[in-house]
Amino acid sequence: MTLVFATGEVSVLAFATDARAEMEQRIRKRLGDAVASGLTVRTFHGLGMAIIGEAEGKRPTLATVAEDDKALFDLLKSIVADLLADPAFSRVMVTWFQSHFAPYKSASEFRNHGEYWSYIRANDIRSLKGEKLKSFEECEIANFLFLNGVPYEYERPYEHETATPDRRQYQPDFYLPDTGIYIEHFAMAASGNTPPFIDHEEYRRSMAWKRRLHADRGTVLIETFSHEKAAGRLTDNLAAKLAAHGVALSPIRPGEVFAILESQGRVSPFTRLVATFLQHFKGGHVTLAEASRRAAARPDRPRAEAFLAVFGRIFERYQGWLAARRQIGFHDMILKATEHVETGRYTSPFGYILVDEFQDISPGRARLLKALLDQSPSNQLFAVGDDWQAIYRFAGSDIAVMRAFADRFGASARVDLGTMFRCVDRIAATATRFVLKNPAQLRKDVTAVTRANGPCVHIGLPGAEGSDLLREALRAIAAETATRRETATVLLLGRYRHTQPRDMDALAREHPGLRLSFMTVHGAKGLEADYAIVLGLGTGRFGFPTEIADDPILDLVLAAPEGYPNAEERRLLYVALTRAKRRVFLLADGDQPSPFIRELLKDGDDLTVFGRPPATAVSCPRCVEGRLQRRDGERGTFYGCSNWPYCGHTQDACPHCGTGLPACADGGVRCLDCGQPVAGCPRCDGWLQLKRGRHGPFLGCSNWPGCSHTQNVGPARPLLRPAPVRPRHP
Repeated sequence: MTLVFATGEVSVLAFATDARAEMEQRIRKRLGDAVASGLTVRTFHGLGMAIIGEAEGKRPTLATVAEDDKALFDLLKSIVADLLADPAFSRVMVTWFQSHFAPYKSASEFRNHGEYWSYIRANDIRSLKGEKLKSFEECEIANFLFLNGVPYEYERPYEHETATPDRRQYQPDFYLPDTGIYIEHFAMAASGNTPPFIDHEEYRRSMAWKRRLHADRGTVLIETFSHEKAAGRLTDNLAAKLAAHGVALSPIRPGEVFAILESQGRVSPFTRLVATFLQHFKGGHVTLAEASRRAAARPDRPRAEAFLAVFGRIFERYQGWLAARRQIGFHDMILKATEHVETGRYTSPFGYILVDEFQDISPGRARLLKALLDQSPSNQLFAVGDDWQAIYRFAGSDIAVMRAFADRFGASARVDLGTMFRCVDRIAATATRFVLKNPAQLRKDVTAVTRANGPCVHIGLPGAEGSDLLREALRAIAAETATRRETATVLLLGRYRHTQPRDMDALAREHPGLRLSFMTVHGAKGLEADYAIVLGLGTGRFGFPTEIADDPILDLVLAAPEGYPNAEERRLLYVALTRAKRRVFLLADGDQPSPFIRELLKDGDDLTVFGRPPATAVSCPRCVEGRLQRRDGERGTFYGCSNWPYCGHTQDACPHCGTGLPACADGGVRCLDCGQPVAGCPRCDGWLQLKRGRHGPFLGCSNWPGCSHTQNVGPARPLLRPAPVRPRHP
């Protein structure tokens, strides 16, 4: 198809200044200066400024906080500090930090301990005193006590001795030292049921034991329950129970709230949440009334409405600050420009609009494009993008705009650019299979120009202590490039900036034939190198995929979240994989490889593995999601769950070599280090350990308490050795 257009009819739009400059340079190189001079190449912000300038006769003044994130943060923080002097606002803020500090999920929503601990870890459930707590509900109780001036100690050992050979010292949830009162919080629904992953009968026996103990010892016990939280009465009921025992509440005065929250490090994260919400609120052209309607329909309605009550006051002050200075922000500018186009105060000269990186479009910018197109039935939009590289939802992008292009912009034709010039075919094939695991991605047939003779995706798994996967990967690259007598580019990629190796200079000196650089994966989008090494592919809050989920509050103003797990993180790894022309190295982090690593290993096609063999990644039998890690204690080597301290599962090392991990292998149970067979449990995939009980030694399953199999010690088991005593909570 050949397009014929007049000078000035074509507008080319980019999202950032550097992208605009690169686009302009490419146009001049391809079409020549004469043609390029007739094209208008702008950023969306530049277009918005031009539209307002023509419609109003003068360009608006852009607020300093629109171009400086720190300035915006400081402004919002000062607004929060000022508003806290208002008792009504202070009460709303106290409620937020007491009861809505993180997204709440009931323990009954989780299938196993591992999923539950992942939720606790991902949301960093900590009290206002800074303690890590084992449930959201316990944290709410701790915050209530703290904010109401009731001193407490979390899990302090009970004042009377209760420890036995198979039971550790009892530690009630809370102890109030001023009154000697204990508080126990029980994960019980109104029906009397426990969460699915908790043994109901054992839990009820534990509750009965605690009640008898307090009654026998004459200590005061206050009980709280999960069903009180479900009914929205947890702290109100606790206040009444405390009052019945003569405990007076002394709420923190409004003037002290900010100083306390600041000292606990709570103001800055909250301010960042407000700043992010504000940008998306304006970028999506959302009103407070619309946000309130969305909040009313959410399952976490109380939390959403509590946030909007705070945000509404902050937003009012922020808008007043802008008005007093006669300034606007970027999103205000796009909105005002859109309104000028929609009302006809601005007439577009562009018959053809081309938008690069269209997968990064936001609803506000999409509305501006639609307004420009609607001014003439002959206007045309050319959108160039790749939904496989949509990685900016946190910045306001909405992949749904691209996926439902025709619904928003009308009749359209799609042309797939299926030739990949950067990566070799084997990287392209692996990356394509990986990203298309998400069925919502638009399917495309991708063909790479360059072909490789062998696997080009290499996975590094941590081996013995002191092993250095990064240096091992660099040595392999250096050996390959030495035969070519060239200086190769090597891009080190991290999910976060802090994953940058501290010894970059030393690495460069060790490999003078390599040009090393580090970038985040987001920052490297659009770039390429001969080789890529992806760092930090582990689990945890700062893992890859990250466990730091966007606060669900942002769903009030962000694009609808995708249903497929880790959809955007999957696309982010696709971007990382496809930065490499020749080879890419994926380095697992620690004893818990990323689920992406485990998925690639499971698929097992067209990749190589170096470092530790993958068979040693054994799941914790108790919480399922954790992995067993080697630890050395006073009683020797043993294995514990990677989810410690939340999951306390431990088991012995191999009775033969004393260091390896027994696990199912080759149809039986054997040590993954020395390979010797170990006596297996007849009920499950665990193995039998020699344990000591009140009636002497016995054989018990390593998967206890998930498997309760026991049997007497027989004379034919000389290789079993006693397990160290690790008593459990009653």
